[in-house]
Amino acid sequence: MAIKSISDFYNFSLFIFDLDNTIYKEEDYLFQAYKAIAAKFAEILPDQSKNELFRILKDLYLKEGREKLFDKFLKIVCLDNSYLPDCLKILRSFVPEKPIEINKKVKKVLTSLKRLGKSVFILTNGNIVQQKNKIKHIRWDGLDKQIGFVFANEIEPKPSPAGVYHILKITGIQVEKTILIGDSDIDQACAQNSGIQYLDVMHLPD
Repeated sequence: MAIKSISDFYNFSLFIFDLDNTIYKEEDYLFQAYKAIAAKFAEILPDQSKNELFRILKDLYLKEGREKLFDKFLKIVCLDNSYLPDCLKILRSFVPEKPIEINKKVKKVLTSLKRLGKSVFILTNGNIVQQKNKIKHIRWDGLDKQIGFVFANEIEPKPSPAGVYHILKITGIQVEKTILIGDSDIDQACAQNSGIQYLDVMHLPD
């Protein structure tokens, strides 16, 4: 089913969403995590304030991305990699100071899908503990009650179609009635590999 109109979009029966940067902006989680990590390391490094340590982490992320972010951070603050597990533990299990907000357009669509009784799933790559922590702290306002959550790393990460096939098996819904909404080339490739329609989250109906 090609998507040419809003009615075409809502004619699908099964809607599979990515999580990070689709349901919510991932930086809303990461930057709170970096603040929690900075606060922890300020206790270890009395000469460094938590604000300065947070600035280091945020600047590294903005300039160089997430690749070996904590390794670089530890090197800058003159700590060895024995502290790496502490960084990862906080990243994956901290409690955010404020709930993570859903993308406004996505929230509107999810509300419409709930009202229409559609099948909705989230299929997400990534560390399972971390992804569950994100989901736990998103402000769903009850929308999560009608969403199925599938962690691709328990099956096979996207762009493998295995997660989509798992959802199709659960629901019994046909591929031509299924659409994946995401934000990346990996999501698009996953949809293509699965034989289902794909829509970039930026093109969701208003």
